[in-house]
Amino acid sequence: MWKAIKWYSKAGYESLCFGRTEPENQGLIQFKSGWGTTEQQINYYRYDLIKEAFIAGSSNVAGFHNRIFRRMPIPILNRIGNILYRHVG
Repeated sequence: MWKAIKWYSKAGYESLCFGRTEPENQGLIQFKSGWGTTEQQINYYRYDLIKEAFIAGSSNVAGFHNRIFRRMPIPILNRIGNILYRHVG
């Protein structure tokens, strides 16, 4: 993230959007606020093309995997993140 911020700054940009975050994802909200971000409301709608209907609710950020990750020490989470983000990020 720091490399991206430096690149955008050198390129003359004055702002960088960190993207949307589900309200339930407090860990990601905390990470983003640690960079001095300003939180703004973004209305987001999901539409199922097969059912031809809007999808109610938000994505599941409280799954089993998140309960495990919350209990892990930060150095282990960093290592896992470095491995996983290359493949799923």
